[in-house]
Amino acid sequence: MNIWLNIPTIKNEGIILRINLKITTVISTMILLFLLIGCEQGTMDFYERTEGIDLSGENIDSISIHSSEDDVLNTFGKPMEVEEIEDPKSKYLSYDGVEFGFVDDKVIRLFVRRTHENSKIYETAKEIKVGDTKKQVIKEYGENYYERVESGLNTLGYFDKDNRINIEFGFNEKEVIAVIIKEIGWKEDH
Repeated sequence: MNIWLNIPTIKNEGIILRINLKITTVISTMILLFLLIGCEQGTMDFYERTEGIDLSGENIDSISIHSSEDDVLNTFGKPMEVEEIEDPKSKYLSYDGVEFGFVDDKVIRLFVRRTHENSKIYETAKEIKVGDTKKQVIKEYGENYYERVESGLNTLGYFDKDNRINIEFGFNEKEVIAVIIKEIGWKEDH
């Protein structure tokens, strides 16, 4: 198919060549952009080649993976926001500085972040919090980590293969801006 049918015939070969180069450049740039977006690696891409560590003590104010929704409500009270998702079927309770994800009324994900300057600051079991450095994370959690980019955010993560727990720290430049603790193997991982 000739894509030049709608372009008026121009006698100057140099102009036609420049048009062809511009279109080729735009198409090449678009293809490269799609490839780069598609190259982000998911958490489970690192599972086999990353040695596991013990994350069994990870919790936020006593709430850990597999805690019940009632445990969260009793500890944190009424959430600021509730979101229910159909696919995969899940529910999210949001509080100031932390969000809990549930499947079948059990916690499968804890997400810590600061939504505003006065957000409550939560710590991991090894006392890492929003604002800490990558160096502090590695000092506390060790060298058995993986690194990836998630939605443009540099991320450092660890696996507890025995207890099927994953923790990831998202960085904005050199500071932790988010912590995710989740159950390994939940549908969202793939």
